[in-house]
Amino acid sequence: MIDICLQTDADTPAIESLMAEAFGPSRHERSVWNLRPGPPVASLCLVIRDEDEVVGSLRYWEVQLGWDIILLLGPLAVRPVMRGRGYGKQLIAESLRLARQGPWKLVLVSGEVDYYPKFGFVPAAPYGVAWPGFIEPERLQFLELVDGALDALPGGSLTVRPRGDQSRL
Repeated sequence: MIDICLQTDADTPAIESLMAEAFGPSRHERSVWNLRPGPPVASLCLVIRDEDEVVGSLRYWEVQLGWDIILLLGPLAVRPVMRGRGYGKQLIAESLRLARQGPWKLVLVSGEVDYYPKFGFVPAAPYGVAWPGFIEPERLQFLELVDGALDALPGGSLTVRPRGDQSRL
């Protein structure tokens, strides 16, 4: 039986094991981890269980884009032997449903170019996003939670920073 629910403290060991299995020991060296110094957004962090085993996890963090607080999707991880069963799609769909009920207007993801557009994500490159560290520009993608949010972004370069970081505004 498949069950999607909010993550709890009791899920932490299973999630850490899942992240290590899915992304390897150098996962914390990726530039995206620099944007996650604080706790994730608990109301959007989900696990998916198959027969009571955590087989997938999805977390979100709030980050700053210019002066705005937006969501950063990820990491999304599904146990490698369980991939291809739609668990990731289910986690994303449910989390975006929940995110649309919150105060956020945009979601940003550093992810697979051919995976996230099926959920409505579009390339972030045309919006002048400056990322802290190395990233392949095509991996950055936006999703509007509120229609017109991308059109409302100011022109020029917008730096993505951890929430509360006032440097380089």
